[in-house]
Amino acid sequence: MESHGVFSTIEDSLVMPQNDPGDDHGPTVLDIEGSPSEDTIPKNDTGSASKKASSHSSYPTQLETKSVAFSSREGLQDGDEDDEDGVDTSIDEDIDDALDEGYMGMECTLERGFSLNETAIARDLRHERYDEVAIKYQHNPSFLRYRTSLKHFIPVRRTPKEKDEMPVDKAGLYSFTTLSWITSLMWKAYKTGLKEEDVPICSKYDMCDYNTDRLEVLWNEELRRSGKNNASLQRVVWQFLRTRLLLSLFVFFVSLILGFIGPTVFMRLLINWLSTDEPLITGVVWSVGLLATEFTRIILFCLVWCINYRNGIRLRAACLGLMYRKLMRMSNLGNKSIGEVINLFANDAQRIYDYVVIGPLIIGGPVVAVGGVIYILWLLGPWALFGMVTFLLFYPFQYVMSRLTGYFRRRTVAVTDERVRMMNELLSCVKLIKMYAWEKSFATTIAEIRRRERQLLEKSAYVQSISLAMAPTVPIIAAIVTFLAHIGAGNNLTAAQGMTVISYLLGNARSSLNILRFSIRAIVEGGDSLKRIKSILLMEELTPYLESPQDSSIATAFHDATLAWDILSLQKRKRKRRRNKPDVVSSADQLLLKSKDTQYKEVLLNINLNIKKGELIAICGGVGAGKSSLISALLGHMHLQSGKVYLQGTCAFVGQQAWILNATFRDNILLDEPFDAKRYYRVIHACNLTQDVASMPAGDFTEVGERGINLSGGQKQRLSLARAVYANKEMYLLDDPLSAVDAHVGNHIFQWVIKGALREKTTVFVTHQLQYLPQCDRVVYLRDGRIFEVGTHTELMEADHEYAALYKTHMDTVNRDGNEREEEATLMQQESTVSSSSGKNGLQRNSPEKKFVNLQTNFAEGTGQLICEEKLEKGDIPLSTYHSYIMAAGGYIISSLVICTFILNVGCTAFSSWWLSLWLTAGSGNATLMIGNETVISNSLADNPDRPFYQTVYGCFILIILGTSLIRGFTFMKATLMGSSRMHDLVFIKVFRSPMSFFDTTPSGRILNIFSRDMDEVDVRVPMTLETFLQNVCIITSSLVFVCLVFPYFLPILVLLAVLFLFIRNVFRIGIRDLKRMENVSRSPLYSHVSTTINGLATINAYGKQKMFTKKFMVLFDENTCVFYLFNCAMRWLAVRLDLLALLVTSCTAALALLLRGTVEASFAGLALAYAAQLSGIFQYTVRLSTETEARFTSVQRINSYSKVLVSEAPPIIESRRPDVMWPKYGRISFRNVQMKYRPETPLVLKDITFDIDSMENIGVVGRTGSGKSSLGVALFRLVELAAGTIRIDSIDISTLGLEDLRSKLSIIPQDPVLFIGTVRYNLDPFDRHSDKELWSALEQTYMKDRISNLELKLCAPVVENGENFSVGERQLICMARALLRNSKILFLDEATAAIDTETDFKIQQTLKDAFKSCTMITVAHRLNTVMSCTRILVLDDGKVAEFDTPRALLANPSSLFAKMVAKAEVSLTE
Repeated sequence: MESHGVFSTIEDSLVMPQNDPGDDHGPTVLDIEGSPSEDTIPKNDTGSASKKASSHSSYPTQLETKSVAFSSREGLQDGDEDDEDGVDTSIDEDIDDALDEGYMGMECTLERGFSLNETAIARDLRHERYDEVAIKYQHNPSFLRYRTSLKHFIPVRRTPKEKDEMPVDKAGLYSFTTLSWITSLMWKAYKTGLKEEDVPICSKYDMCDYNTDRLEVLWNEELRRSGKNNASLQRVVWQFLRTRLLLSLFVFFVSLILGFIGPTVFMRLLINWLSTDEPLITGVVWSVGLLATEFTRIILFCLVWCINYRNGIRLRAACLGLMYRKLMRMSNLGNKSIGEVINLFANDAQRIYDYVVIGPLIIGGPVVAVGGVIYILWLLGPWALFGMVTFLLFYPFQYVMSRLTGYFRRRTVAVTDERVRMMNELLSCVKLIKMYAWEKSFATTIAEIRRRERQLLEKSAYVQSISLAMAPTVPIIAAIVTFLAHIGAGNNLTAAQGMTVISYLLGNARSSLNILRFSIRAIVEGGDSLKRIKSILLMEELTPYLESPQDSSIATAFHDATLAWDILSLQKRKRKRRRNKPDVVSSADQLLLKSKDTQYKEVLLNINLNIKKGELIAICGGVGAGKSSLISALLGHMHLQSGKVYLQGTCAFVGQQAWILNATFRDNILLDEPFDAKRYYRVIHACNLTQDVASMPAGDFTEVGERGINLSGGQKQRLSLARAVYANKEMYLLDDPLSAVDAHVGNHIFQWVIKGALREKTTVFVTHQLQYLPQCDRVVYLRDGRIFEVGTHTELMEADHEYAALYKTHMDTVNRDGNEREEEATLMQQESTVSSSSGKNGLQRNSPEKKFVNLQTNFAEGTGQLICEEKLEKGDIPLSTYHSYIMAAGGYIISSLVICTFILNVGCTAFSSWWLSLWLTAGSGNATLMIGNETVISNSLADNPDRPFYQTVYGCFILIILGTSLIRGFTFMKATLMGSSRMHDLVFIKVFRSPMSFFDTTPSGRILNIFSRDMDEVDVRVPMTLETFLQNVCIITSSLVFVCLVFPYFLPILVLLAVLFLFIRNVFRIGIRDLKRMENVSRSPLYSHVSTTINGLATINAYGKQKMFTKKFMVLFDENTCVFYLFNCAMRWLAVRLDLLALLVTSCTAALALLLRGTVEASFAGLALAYAAQLSGIFQYTVRLSTETEARFTSVQRINSYSKVLVSEAPPIIESRRPDVMWPKYGRISFRNVQMKYRPETPLVLKDITFDIDSMENIGVVGRTGSGKSSLGVALFRLVELAAGTIRIDSIDISTLGLEDLRSKLSIIPQDPVLFIGTVRYNLDPFDRHSDKELWSALEQTYMKDRISNLELKLCAPVVENGENFSVGERQLICMARALLRNSKILFLDEATAAIDTETDFKIQQTLKDAFKSCTMITVAHRLNTVMSCTRILVLDDGKVAEFDTPRALLANPSSLFAKMVAKAEVSLTE
């Protein structure tokens, strides 16, 4: 580990200002100028290339340099080879010289990469501490495994030596039981607030890796014992927890006994004493006994929570860790979507935790019920059974309500999964959605899903609200029925009897019912979560079928191999039809992709192929021929139906669509491999990335956004290739790696990488670039999943079959274009002299001499950090947050009415007890009885002449309580769900109206966090917490009012207690709030990591990086676990102290009862004691709820801040500037001095561009990767507003139009094909605007009709997430068919045929010419032959217009950039 000094020195060196040109004292690093430029393609005679070392001084010599030793291998070794294979070894000498002179000192300093800011450095150091602290799980069946836990029974222990260790591990009995170990953290939070470095790291016994190992051992044993069909995850969870769970239940049982003894024994004796003349000491004894039992109960109850908290976080970590490990063993998600999986990690984690923490407390209900029945039967006799039946009936009622809640919750979760999946898809495709002006349409889809979700939430919330309202009222209703039956039968009721029963029912019974409600809900929802996790754990893993060949010279082989992919079975789901709308099957919502059973589709048939070590094998064929499937077969990602597949050695994989991490450019290449400077810079040069890195704001330390959003398609592909080359594996599987790069860059990569660095490796090279096939050792031609031809290029040409025809067609096209160019060039040279200015820009750097350019540009320009750190809010939740929630819920009047229903409901419940006290005080009403001949005054309530009046009023309270409970539940549910729905709609609109820069700099995990976890909080947990809080506030208020009415002397004591309570709450709510915010923020990286992992499963498995990604997941989860555990402990820390302080209320009330005996009626004194006693539990819970409510409102604050802070794009429609319906009529485009940058702090990507495009012109745009070609489309569609200049279409300045009016009139076929989950029809025509005939016509024109018509469901055939059930080329063709249907006047093709074979590409070009002959077309292409037929060619270089003329004019000038590109492309064709 480097010291902090080294880190700071490095950072200082990074931000040193750039020196003047003449200054020789700057931190210059290796500069390979010309290596990626156009005239430096290595040829077989490049040995004369000279080298030039940079003249600047090196980095400061005090920087400690680590030399990292590696066995450099073929193609990356020390340059002792000659140039016969096209690799110029002088680059090795250049790098050696630069390293010797110290230019790369900084790069060698850290093996693990580099972080850009102090926060990231501190986080990296913190994450490394986990490795030091972590311990590995070892199965130990002996009793010794409990030795660490048993140490908690030592009364007092020393605090941990390490500052960042979790103190709970060294806590003694006192500290563990009272949570005193967290006091110092809470006090620090009050003094200075909490920062990330203040929080200790996760306990080694609570770490994800440790507990996952434990659960995995138990789960595997269960699978072996019971088999997959009968395996029970619940049984495994019981084995995982049983010892600590049984201990927790025992302690809980003891606390229940103590809670039972308090009111039933000591309070009854105390109230009896109030009616007698016994000495004061007797009353004191009963009071002390009451307080002692309550004190012990509080401490033991806190211990129960402490044990359960650790149980909960351990099971939570174990379940999700096990699920992540399962994902690592899969190549795809099967019938699960990314949204569903992320929802599992987001919401089910909390439910598993509640399952263990709250679920076991369900035993309290039956214990209290049985004890209560026995006691009340003993106290009041058999008539009390009527009331007890009412009380006991609540248990099945509560169970039914919980089952209903669980049922609605399950249905809600399914719809929530659908919404989150759709959100994930929209975030992935947001660029296309904006370009097509589909925001409103997709917003409607989301709104429809949200409407269904809200309907289910309403039902669930109403059931839950009734359940919540009934919990405190059922004991009172039971008491009313008990007393009415008891007195109605002619029995007497004393104050001691009545108030003891009330105290018991208000205290033990009410709290047990509250816990019961939460416990049943936790068990039902936790059980559902475990079922969903089990469904992941039981998903079919790929059966390993790769075997090692017996012949050591064979790298890989197929012997009669038939391989298949999974096929999803569709199960249509009936949905309610929208009102007033026809029944159409057009929305993705109408189809749920659910698998009934696993089916397979064979895509590779009877493959026989042997590949020797060191061979370069090219794979070619048409779209959908099975080329990518062949690569997947070698990766072990398919299902082997028959035959054998052999593979020897390690693999590197470059996918057709590059998978990019949200990390630095360098970390994307290293992928956790140790840093070797020489090998690294050779890879940078070979993959033609030198200039790309030089242009980045922080060189190769620049952060790359999610999915490589700030890189061009070519840069992403070359970065992916660089990762593979640096990995230095034995076999390379390259799936069309040259499709996204320019011809000359492709040639450079082919010579330097495929023929150079990989010249002694085994390489399987899938390509549509047929010009490279003659240089390959052998060619495999695939058609319809079968190998039709295999052999050398010469052999296949001589055989003159399909391959020869395909190659000849390709070459004929190239030759025809070449002949036309020669004729045009000759003609133009005869006619005129071409202006010399057309080729000036950028030609000076095209020297064959290799030079050094700066790979590390000035860091003062920018840190290179793309993704902004998520803002951690500080201080109180602002009043504006509560205001926005109230306004969303209907405003202050509605909110006041809702609060009034709470007051009415709780007031009626409390007043019923007051009425009972009045009745008990009235006694017999001085009624007289005749006993023999003697008249005596009765002492029985049953003889009171006003008994019917008292009974009627008392009985009416049952109806009033039930009625107000129903009204309260309905109004609260409606108000809160109206609020959450309005907040969802507002934040959704604000997010999707944000400019693309927001999506570039914000990880999708962070946005998904808002729409998944935060929305779940606002939908479910905020209303639940808020409702309980309001109810308890009303209950506490009524209790204190009763105590003050009975004992007015209690008022000054109440003021003192209130001040003390408020002080404790205000001091320590800060820590709780800060921990909750940290927990919120710690979730986003976790979700982003899960999303990235799922998208890159194939690459991760190919490189064998499962351990790296699993380790990162474990650390991220441990970070979340740590703050999550501390947050819950902080809540309980506050609770136990408030409980002890609330005990003072009971103490003061008992003292006043002792002192005022005789002046206050025993019935009212008993009432005050009963209501004071219930405060010890409910008061702390309410104060804690107020803090928890504030903590929950952090989610409201986050949503509210997104709604307010996000800047929106220009409006979709500007009524005063709406263009004509037929606009654009001609399609003329004019760029004038256009300058554009993607974000204010980034450099210009388009620099003062001016050109005009006439109506119906077809403009070809060419240029080096990163020259700004795709940025033209970004400017035209106004994804980014211009920094300067104007763009006009048909003389209208597009900046004055609404974005919907502009974008809906343009069409684009993007570089990366985008398909949505749904059907083929839905992807072609998402909003049902075209007939089947038009859809089939578009498919026919794009040569996809046969492919779709062969599918079982034709146009209704499913499209899975990311369109994975179609090849990339097929996806591109479907996107092209979509554009054909749009029929716009202006079409922008952004390298739209990059993934399509040459023959299909030629046909598509003809289709485009015919279908869009009356349109203006702008075609960005890497294949120069695709733009040869264009009207004019626009050559871009470094964001500027280098050349703009007809192909004839540009080719006539040999020095023009375009002519040079064509020449290089021809060289690559002939080589």
